[in-house]
Amino acid sequence: MNEVSFSRKVKEVKFGEWSLDPKRQTIHDGEVERELEPLLFNILCYLAINCEQIITRQDLVDDVWKQNYVDDNAINRAMSELRKVLKSERQKGIIVKTHYRKGYSFFLEPIIIYHQSSTDKNQETNKKESAGREQNNAIGLEKSTSKRGSSNVKKVVIMTIFTVLLSVAAYQGYRFKTDVKVQQKSIEESVLSWLPGRYTLLTLSPDKKQVAFSFIPNDSQHYSLVVKGLNGGQEKRLGEEGVNYLPLGWSVDSNAIFYRATTKDKCQVWRLNADFNSDNQFLFDCNLNDSMTGGGAGNNRFIYSKTGYRNRDELAALVNRNLATGDEFQITSPNLNSYGDRFLSYIPGKELILFERRQYDINELYVTDPDGGNQEKLFEASHRIWAVTYDEPSGMLVWLDNTENIVYEYDLFNRKIHSIVELETDKTYASFQAFDKDSLLLVSYPFLRDIHQFNLQTNDVSIVDESDYEDRSGIEVDDGYLFLTRRGSESFISFTQKSSNERQPLQIPKGRLSAIRYNYDTEQLLLQHADKIELYDYKTLRLVDTIRTEGTVISAEFLGKEQIGFVVVSDKKIKSKTFRYSIIDKKKVEVPALTSLWIGHLNESTLVSLSSNDKIVLYDIFSGEQIEQYELPQAKYKHSITVGHGNIYYSDGEKVYKINRDDPESIEELYNPGSVIGGVQYSEINGNILLDIITVSENQLLKIALK
Repeated sequence: MNEVSFSRKVKEVKFGEWSLDPKRQTIHDGEVERELEPLLFNILCYLAINCEQIITRQDLVDDVWKQNYVDDNAINRAMSELRKVLKSERQKGIIVKTHYRKGYSFFLEPIIIYHQSSTDKNQETNKKESAGREQNNAIGLEKSTSKRGSSNVKKVVIMTIFTVLLSVAAYQGYRFKTDVKVQQKSIEESVLSWLPGRYTLLTLSPDKKQVAFSFIPNDSQHYSLVVKGLNGGQEKRLGEEGVNYLPLGWSVDSNAIFYRATTKDKCQVWRLNADFNSDNQFLFDCNLNDSMTGGGAGNNRFIYSKTGYRNRDELAALVNRNLATGDEFQITSPNLNSYGDRFLSYIPGKELILFERRQYDINELYVTDPDGGNQEKLFEASHRIWAVTYDEPSGMLVWLDNTENIVYEYDLFNRKIHSIVELETDKTYASFQAFDKDSLLLVSYPFLRDIHQFNLQTNDVSIVDESDYEDRSGIEVDDGYLFLTRRGSESFISFTQKSSNERQPLQIPKGRLSAIRYNYDTEQLLLQHADKIELYDYKTLRLVDTIRTEGTVISAEFLGKEQIGFVVVSDKKIKSKTFRYSIIDKKKVEVPALTSLWIGHLNESTLVSLSSNDKIVLYDIFSGEQIEQYELPQAKYKHSITVGHGNIYYSDGEKVYKINRDDPESIEELYNPGSVIGGVQYSEINGNILLDIITVSENQLLKIALK
């Protein structure tokens, strides 16, 4: 029997560009850190420890699985998944080699680094010399590996052009700089469907002759599935009381539509012939809280985004499912400090999958193959990339930035932006699809976001502000309310008086603000940007301090009178770091709150953290030791948290809860608005909670032509 795991004395194992941490069961290459599932971790350790021999399938069954029998398909899937995990932008060579009809071997020579003991310190010089020799050997092997594997590695050509011919202040929707000039074009808008209700989730068929969408009439509580012919305008509907029908994507030949049917307690994925006359086939059960997207990929395959990656509610990865057998395997491994991957489209002729990887600060357009190989980042954007269409005649990808109303045309062959067109309209659009760069199918924006107030004593709810713009991050001050108002890609701070409800902008520069906070004791206003935190005196609106950060700020809060707590994610997206900043001394100290998304102040001695693995953790503010921990139920949309007067309140995007600290397993439901909750904020003035409530209104299905 061969050894399966490393000794506890092993601190780190290096191979190629990767470093393995046996204790944390993670690998990192300096840019990307990945957690390994237990099975993949065991296989990797087993191969590395026994690197001088060929490991047979029976060895894997006996030593890793430790079972009498394991199906060959299970071993194939595990080895395929391990190879995908071991690929990165830095590591592209062979790590696990297959020996035909024999087994597998570890292709690189691992370098084992041990924890240093007291006796080891006396031999430190010898160890450094030995490590140097091993490192030289590894470098030589890496070069040899690169030569042997060069024929199998697809070279990626990155087109980076640094000349920008447009104003950065006006256009910041994309991160990949280009010398392409921004054109401005007027549009001609026509209505394709105008029934009173809400249209959403447009999904264009590959042949661009049909569009599927969900529609909910004003007098109904449930969505119907509609397939509309774009030539004759005929519509076919699938609807049933008590069931929501939501399109996912099309088959490659445009003859069938995949959809999701959800009830109060059940979620199922089905496939329906586009003629609605035959072959309505149940495929598999899905997660009720999963906002999945997907589509057919030929050969009875279905690619879709599946949440719950690494057991985290809001983290999604792409999965390839065999509809005949029900087997599926994961084809992407997003960073843990992100929102994960979302399927966009499949290009049949090129066997390519396009997906969006959503980070905290940017959104990335990726391409990969159905097995998850040759992953390549094409584009970075400040705003969401909701849908991408491939125009086969021109070889272009087309999508709309619906925040700034800009149409991008991307040359897939040359890997560069081909054209950028700004639409001459002040309207806002939601779900969209592109026929080509000059013709779009979309729906008018159906969302309203306003600030509501929930009274914790009476359970009454009142609206604080109401407008046609998106308002969020509500704060109560002595004479009124502050909140962020978004117009296009920028936000500014609005003020509403309690006495008159008059609304006016605060005289603070607008920009890409993420959130605002208010210190009731010092009357200071905190502005959260992506790369900095600003502190203003509220009475004079004078900027008094700026905290620069290395990485993206994902949350910031006042911690009492004299400190600010904030969480940042580094540019490499590997992990988050949490800090306390002294407003008086202008110094920051790192807080040992692992995988934190938010840090708050419960009382003079206790900090509260919301972690990315859906836990609320309490820390001693002086020692940094963990005091208590609360497991949160699965989020319907996203977790948000606030604290006040020693109490912890949080929302899962659907309801507001209170943590019962006397009983860690007891969470009290306080309020269910029947709408999406974008965020929660406790008011120190009257002890109420301010909520960002997102409601929907009716809209229209439109087609616009660029002139």
